[in-house]
Amino acid sequence: MAISREQEFKTCLTKTAFLAILNHFEFDPAFSQMNTYYDTADGAVKAARLGLRIRQFADHAEQTLKVPNDSQHRDLQEITDPLTSMEAQNLIERGDLKPGQVTQALAARHIDPASVHPQTQAKTTRRLAHLPAGLLTLDQTFYIDQTSDFELEMEYQNLDEAKKFYDNLLQNFHIKKQPVINKVQRAYEHVHDSQAK
Repeated sequence: MAISREQEFKTCLTKTAFLAILNHFEFDPAFSQMNTYYDTADGAVKAARLGLRIRQFADHAEQTLKVPNDSQHRDLQEITDPLTSMEAQNLIERGDLKPGQVTQALAARHIDPASVHPQTQAKTTRRLAHLPAGLLTLDQTFYIDQTSDFELEMEYQNLDEAKKFYDNLLQNFHIKKQPVINKVQRAYEHVHDSQAK
């Protein structure tokens, strides 16, 4: 069990900008994660501005709840319960969560953990570059309607140092800074798109 704080900058990218940044910095080998997003039938998790998912990696998994902090910058608290790969698959198939800090945090926010079930999935291929200013992340996310998008994130500890680097990066690669719809919301939008086809 863990509770961590995420402070990050984030923007969507074109494929051209994604490839340019990928070729410019030294990234670790790519890895994939499958995200299964949970909510209630009436969208109580989304309404509370929370992000609830089971995330599956190659050899382990976790259930996480993202809780926004009040900040002008993107500032999140992430509550995580570790899972084995088999636990995660069984939970998803049953439509359940494992009792732990995540379910306790949901109950504390008046959301019954028994009322949340899988709603959609998205698979992300992620690349990380460890830089002095922070952790630079490139994501390509694939949705159930067979589309994908590209995203840049930068997690940081020192806001001033990271902001200077991030702003220079956007300028150097001619990237227009724009508000980002988070992956949970984007995944739900692609559900509606797939149903409309």
